[in-house]
Amino acid sequence: MTSDQVLGGFTVGITADRRSEDQAVLFRRLGAEVILGPTMRTLAVADEKALREITLELVARPPDYLVANTGLGIRIWFAAATEWGLEEGLRRSLSEATIIARGPKAAGALTSAKLKIAWRSPTEQLSEVATHLTEKDIAGKRIAFQLHGDDREQITPALESAGAEVIQVPVYRWLLPDESQSGAAQRLIRLCCEGKVDAVTFTAGPQVRQMFEIAEGDGLDSQLLDAFNDRKPLAACIGPVCAGVAVDEGIREPFYPDSWRLGSLVKMVAAMLTGAAN
Repeated sequence: MTSDQVLGGFTVGITADRRSEDQAVLFRRLGAEVILGPTMRTLAVADEKALREITLELVARPPDYLVANTGLGIRIWFAAATEWGLEEGLRRSLSEATIIARGPKAAGALTSAKLKIAWRSPTEQLSEVATHLTEKDIAGKRIAFQLHGDDREQITPALESAGAEVIQVPVYRWLLPDESQSGAAQRLIRLCCEGKVDAVTFTAGPQVRQMFEIAEGDGLDSQLLDAFNDRKPLAACIGPVCAGVAVDEGIREPFYPDSWRLGSLVKMVAAMLTGAAN
């Protein structure tokens, strides 16, 4: 073990499906044993017919506002529009809108699509986006809202209460892992309950929620919660939104880094496990 492998002897569980190998590489470089146990999967273009019809509607009648929720969603939407020969029409339509980005990933995807951002939420939270919009006169305005993979994170009711017409744009869905992945998630849960995992990382709220759903199916949800609340393993979240879901699931003390990025998450886990955190 080299001197920079500070996590030698520690085990880290990863619940992500996307970019899980990126995480694994970073942790392995620090000497950690990594257990991949994706608790969700991403279904791109969950309803192609619905997305195409909404895209055509927006091309024909541009919205007044666009809420770009996720970078993944914007990229998938434009990739689908390209396949349909609608990319330029969609770009022209959205360029006429006032564009709101929930966070830097959505902002980056918008920039790549050559769209100008009017405002970005400093906290990356949809609730702040809703507050920002409802403080304006949006009565009668048409707002295109790119949905998150989990429809439970919604701002549509607040916008409609303020008099806006909301066009929901369903791009992708987060689902439970399929049969080829579910065994890995169940193994990770069992190891957590047995105290054999030192930290588990979550990069999206549904990963937490669905980990407990899988555990409940095996009768291990109470044991899993006790393990997290005994901080064996640590619940390491990418940011406050994800940590909020963990709290909703009963985890008393989830942790997240000051900078809500993957590299910062890995550094935080390393610092906490080695006792180097303040």
